[in-house]
Amino acid sequence: MGSTGDSIRSVVVAATPTEPLLAHLLHELSHQPGIKVTVLTRKTTVSLPLSSGHHSHDSTNHPHDSEILHIETSFSASELQTHLRENDTLICYLTGSDLHLTADLIDAATAAGVKTFIPSEYGLDTSNPKVRELLHPYRMRYDTQQKLKSSGMSWTAIYSGVVLEEAMKTDGVLGIDCLWASVVVFPHDKDLKIAVSTYKDVAKSIVEVATGRRKGEGNEVWTCSFQASQDELVEVVEKKLGKELDRYEGLIEGAKKEATERMKRGYFDGGVALMGRVAVWDDGVGAWKGWEGASETGRSGWRDEVGRVALMVRHGEIGGDGGCGC
Repeated sequence: MGSTGDSIRSVVVAATPTEPLLAHLLHELSHQPGIKVTVLTRKTTVSLPLSSGHHSHDSTNHPHDSEILHIETSFSASELQTHLRENDTLICYLTGSDLHLTADLIDAATAAGVKTFIPSEYGLDTSNPKVRELLHPYRMRYDTQQKLKSSGMSWTAIYSGVVLEEAMKTDGVLGIDCLWASVVVFPHDKDLKIAVSTYKDVAKSIVEVATGRRKGEGNEVWTCSFQASQDELVEVVEKKLGKELDRYEGLIEGAKKEATERMKRGYFDGGVALMGRVAVWDDGVGAWKGWEGASETGRSGWRDEVGRVALMVRHGEIGGDGGCGC
């Protein structure tokens, strides 16, 4: 089925509470007048940003009208159906060990009469079989899409490329190390441009799709803040750090072997991170074909954003309070 409708009144967000994107998503939803928002998480000690009361915007020009409620749940079938009943839209942002909960959410949402389902994507193109072959989480996402096809709900997968704040970390997929001023360069077409999104722009895209303001092709939307080559990214980082980055050659097959060994030894996240670099830079994967002609929502200021994040990594900051930004 196609994308979302235009009369959204209530949204449920099922999320992993520790993920940085969640704060940005709730902030964007808080700016949607008249929408009731319920956040479902497992039991957590994390304090969610449920109120916009700390902002000093003029309420006439910039209202924060949505109501946000946080519910901790066991994600049992009965609890999910209760929490999902009389809601229009379900947005999923589940990662890691929470990702397996998606199938139960689809069943409960179908039974509760939810109209629109936005699955946990917000990354590379799940429809690409070579991406799925390299990265196990994308196989799970693909299974989710297959289940959604027979659910009867409208659903949209949002592919937003790599997240800038994550990709710029020392072990991130860009291969740029701002702490030690170095970069790992895998063999690839030098004209290759990868799709990059900030947390803020990913959150905006989710809300635009959920409210029907953005439509995709069938059940998929390709979006990003900007597209850039590795040389362009390195140039910005070097300018911001005031020094040239040391360059090291990366080997595709060597990275695959090392990633596999890491996962065998129980370092699953490290293995996935390294395999992610292969997916991003290996021309044979063709990870970026879907973004040809995609709109770049943050194109005008992308260099400033890259420079800002480079300094955050350099100074040992992770995330940080970006403020409202409205």
